[in-house]
Amino acid sequence: MSISYRITMIGAYIANGAELAKAVFPQINGEEMTCDSASVVVTFDTPQTPADLGPLVRVEIFDPNAPRLP
Repeated sequence: MSISYRITMIGAYIANGAELAKAVFPQINGEEMTCDSASVVVTFDTPQTPADLGPLVRVEIFDPNAPRLP
């Protein structure tokens, strides 16, 4: 079972999602990733422990199948 994490930055535009993901998950190695200016979603095969980059970087477990508001 894979697990996805969504990384967001409060009050900031994400210019390079891959670099942010690498800072949060230093062990990243070719995992599936989608990036836009608001968030980065990284999917791992096993649970991971994110690095603490402070209060402006939020990492949460993300379920792409869960219903979301439009």
